[in-house]
Amino acid sequence: MPNPEEGCWALKDIMVDHIYYEKHDWRRAWRMTTAISGAHTLGQAKVENSGYNGLWSSPSDQGKFNNGYYKNMLKHGWGVERSVAGNDDKNQWKRIDMIPCG
Repeated sequence: MPNPEEGCWALKDIMVDHIYYEKHDWRRAWRMTTAISGAHTLGQAKVENSGYNGLWSSPSDQGKFNNGYYKNMLKHGWGVERSVAGNDDKNQWKRIDMIPCG
């Protein structure tokens, strides 16, 4: 699996250059990588499993294989969360456009 700390470079190295590689057709390899990334719309990250925490799509979309992951990337504000659960090796994007209640 690509290391999330390495971003697009890790996707390119693992998915584009090795798994979906087809000589002279890098566009198709990127399309396939983009498509499989859409699986993030299912489930969520948990610290005890991956060191990361959170959802990639709305709670109402969890368990549905749709394009909610991509919609949320585009329509919400995101900011960096450093040291997830106190682990300096784990950093992630989190929603910053929500106003806390109370």
